[in-house]
Amino acid sequence: MELGLTHAAPPDLRVERGRPGRGPRAADVAVVMDVLRMTTTAAVLMRRCSRVAVAATLEDLPQLEQPLSDLLLVSELADADAWGARIDNSPVAASEVDLGSRTPVLITTNGTQALLAAAACAPEVLLASFVDLYAVARHLAESATTRVLLMPAGQVARGEACVEDDLCADALAALLAGREPDLQAASRIIRADPLVRQRIEVEPCFGIDLEVALAPQPSQRALQFEALGRGVGHILRVA
Repeated sequence: MELGLTHAAPPDLRVERGRPGRGPRAADVAVVMDVLRMTTTAAVLMRRCSRVAVAATLEDLPQLEQPLSDLLLVSELADADAWGARIDNSPVAASEVDLGSRTPVLITTNGTQALLAAAACAPEVLLASFVDLYAVARHLAESATTRVLLMPAGQVARGEACVEDDLCADALAALLAGREPDLQAASRIIRADPLVRQRIEVEPCFGIDLEVALAPQPSQRALQFEALGRGVGHILRVA
């Protein structure tokens, strides 16, 4: 798949790496990757609606302006059932659920906390996954951005890396440097990762979610996150 605009990335573009919760680092744009599964689920949801709400934790939900009855919680957290209607943090579930008039709200173990941490580092926060990787690269290449902070979410509480998030960051860095990433090699490494293989075995439907997460979509739009207060925000399409 050809981006077609990698050559347009500013020659003085500075791309750095960071981890959520490792202290603020000033940048023009921070890009959060939580491939399995928050940023992939967000990309799927945003094909179906104009806005997705975000809460860093369940306890942050009351900070949202909408009543819980108007929300559909999208979360892998079992305790979320006590707060209202819920589906799993799953791109497949997100593509199939009847949203009705409800606003989806993401509350996840790592990704939503990473988004709020990124908002403390940069005035613009983007989401990235393999699904929308090329759209994110295109947006950055066409902008006046000079300093980008890549933030693979990993395991936020433990400060540990996840191979799929790091490889997504590697692929985006390659595109911004004018190189085509080897996404097939990245896919093989992710599929062979012991933690990923374990999740396939123990989590229903995770294998199908993995297939969605590793398939780039050329027509996907880039997504941005805006913080709306302490612990909450929303995801919108980049204008």
